Amino acid sequence: MKRILVFFVIMLSSLVLIFGCNKQGNEDNLTEINAAEIDKIICAGSTGGKDGTFKYSMAENEIDGFVKLLNQVNLGDEVDKNKVLSSGAVVYYTIQFTDDKTLEISPGKYFMIGETYYYFENYNELWGEFIKFNSLR
Repeated sequence: MKRILVFFVIMLSSLVLIFGCNKQGNEDNLTEINAAEIDKIICAGSTGGKDGTFKYSMAENEIDGFVKLLNQVNLGDEVDKNKVLSSGAVVYYTIQFTDDKTLEISPGKYFMIGETYYYFENYNELWGEFIKFNSLR
């Protein structure tokens, strides 16, 4: 009986890890982010050129559109961080939620959420929209 119970606990723990229940809330799931739960979004990055760094807070009227864009992102499997590192332009968005949690994301060919990178399944479809947000300033 103990073996069955231990087996059940191990299997349940594995399922929790496989299905992402170890995440710190639904803000990790981009399709469930709600603009009403966001205090502000800080955009920072580099154009890849000399003196090309920037940082700004997204205007309140831009947050809703950005969240609608995030809600459309389809992520694939996790990608090894060493595979995705590159030089050149990069943009990071720090989403500050009203409950004081923060989430850092970086859209690109691979999509970073926190410290984890994923295949950006609908990159070709949505990348132009992300470029628009990257070009607001």
